[in-house]
Amino acid sequence: MSDNLPLPSTQAATDTAPPRMRLLYPLAAVCVAIVFLSPTSGEAQTGGAVKLRTDQQRLVELTLQNVEPAMRPLMRDTLARNFAPYDEAQIAMMIAAVMAEAGNSAPADDVPVVEAEGTLSPEDFEFNRAQYEPVIRKHHAVQKRYDEFVDARVAQYCPGRDQYARFGSGWRYDQGQFTEPSSLATWNVDANVQVAGGAYAPQDGRYKFDFSKVKMTFDEKAVDAAIKAACEQVHAAGRDFLAKLDPVIARQDWDAAYKLEQWAHGRISPIRNEMQAKLEKASPGDFTAIQMALMNGRKVK
Repeated sequence: MSDNLPLPSTQAATDTAPPRMRLLYPLAAVCVAIVFLSPTSGEAQTGGAVKLRTDQQRLVELTLQNVEPAMRPLMRDTLARNFAPYDEAQIAMMIAAVMAEAGNSAPADDVPVVEAEGTLSPEDFEFNRAQYEPVIRKHHAVQKRYDEFVDARVAQYCPGRDQYARFGSGWRYDQGQFTEPSSLATWNVDANVQVAGGAYAPQDGRYKFDFSKVKMTFDEKAVDAAIKAACEQVHAAGRDFLAKLDPVIARQDWDAAYKLEQWAHGRISPIRNEMQAKLEKASPGDFTAIQMALMNGRKVK
């Protein structure tokens, strides 16, 4: 992840007086929401290509102009999946926001001007934030405890990087790293709060949100059992790998050693996937439940 991606503007928290047209989804907030709050599992997301309308495709390309060239191939699919659910009016407002940040405050002829149904007063903003900010902070704290717990159990039960490896001067063959450090919690809870306020929370008045589906705990016993069972399988696979690898290295058959290494990597992949599926059920979950609660709030009249 690039360190040069734009951080969310703090203006949402300091200046809530609406302009002529309230931009519901500022570009900075949208980009940070997609990068930092999209669900991650340590594995690349899979799935078919997303079908977009012409206006959605245009928004993807306009947004990518503000992303580092090296990051654009990765971000294009992520942006497409995040913009796909929005209707024409919402996409039009996002396009207007992109153009405004690019210095073109006058919308192009083919971009409709969409007036917001209401405005967000400072009092409404504080009313909404008083609901979601404590939830976001509490959930993030639970996620951090989960990450620490998972990493500790992996260190306790799983093999280190050199346990099932053979290496010498200029060569190395190993079973492969079983799992990366857990990263359910995002890097900065303050960014979460600002992103929620700028990208997900409604900007046209006062709302009530239902956060009852947000998990504020995790099942330690289930997490411990899933990691322990997976690591036992990895140890068994590692011992089998070395038993096959040592004779090959002894006769310096490096091609065969390479093939064995690739075979070993493939063997631990399904173990990892099975463990991750169990951990997802036992974990406090990612930001999705909070996001959905914010996007489905009930307006207070």
